[in-house]
Amino acid sequence: MELMKRNRLNHVGFGIAGGLLGALLGFVLFGLFFSWYNEIFFTEFVQDVFLGAALQDFQSRILSFSMLLDVVLFFILIRRGYEEFCKGLIIVLVLSVAAIAWLY
Repeated sequence: MELMKRNRLNHVGFGIAGGLLGALLGFVLFGLFFSWYNEIFFTEFVQDVFLGAALQDFQSRILSFSMLLDVVLFFILIRRGYEEFCKGLIIVLVLSVAAIAWLY
């Protein structure tokens, strides 16, 4: 197994920030694809689909798809020796699982 990287980015705090950024990027990418496929604006996706009262059962599913980018990032970085960064990603993933379960 490869030794842990000695890099200033290999820190739990950067992993948490990277996890939140990855979740946000996953949300935006999913929202843009959903908007393009359904021929609506991205703001309509956020206001009507994600935050709208009529489709609240989709919130947990949208968050689940948004977190997939963090899972892919975790597997790429753990193989490259960024264990501390991945600990931050795991923190974000565990908190998102709790949020998804609460929304479900």
